[in-house]
Amino acid sequence: MARSTQENRPAVHRDVVYGWSDIYDLTEFIRAYDLPPLEARPLFQEHGPSRQSLDAAMKARKSCI
Repeated sequence: MARSTQENRPAVHRDVVYGWSDIYDLTEFIRAYDLPPLEARPLFQEHGPSRQSLDAAMKARKSCI
């Protein structure tokens, strides 16, 4: 039985998959916490790209507000 041409084409992935690693990139961090870039950048520089460190910093920050 012949496969249709649509089945033979590879799937097109248009969205980036986030949350799969232990580090954030700056864009992912901004989206995760809905931050303006000028607010996110100093936090990212201070705590580094570690997902665990940035999540803890944001949790502490929210508890202070």
